[in-house]
Amino acid sequence: LPFKISKDKMCDLNITMAKHSKSVLKYQEDKPGIKWCFSSIKRLKVFLAIFEANELGEEIYKEKISNKIPEYSYKTVAQIIDDGVNKKFFLKLKARLNHTRDLKIRNLRPSEDLIVEFVNWKIDLLSSLMEFKNNINH
Repeated sequence: LPFKISKDKMCDLNITMAKHSKSVLKYQEDKPGIKWCFSSIKRLKVFLAIFEANELGEEIYKEKISNKIPEYSYKTVAQIIDDGVNKKFFLKLKARLNHTRDLKIRNLRPSEDLIVEFVNWKIDLLSSLMEFKNNINH
C-alpha cells in the first residue's frame, strides 16, 4: 500500500473499498457515459486511449487506437468507437494542440459530459481513499 496500515485495520480498509465500489456502481446508474464506458473492459480501454490523447492534446483516431490496444481487432475497436460517436460520448473534433493537414484523419475526443463524469468519479474514488487514510492515522 502507498501508506502504512496496521493489520487490524486491513478489514476496515477492505470494507471501505467494498462500500465505495457499491457507491461507484450506483453513481454510474445516472451517468450514461460512465455507465457505457465501464460496461466492458474493451470500452474502458478505448475510452482511456481517447481520454489520454485528449488531455495530451494529441490526435487519436481509429487506427491509432487499434494499434494501442493490439489485443482487440481493428473491427472491434472501430465498432466501439462508432457506437460511442453515435451515442455522442465521443466526438470528432480537432486535437487541442496538434493539427494535421491530412483530411482523412478524424480525431476523436470524449464529450465534455463524459469528461466531467469520469473526473468526478475519479475524484470521488481518490477522496474516499484519502479519507480512509486520514482516519487510520488519527
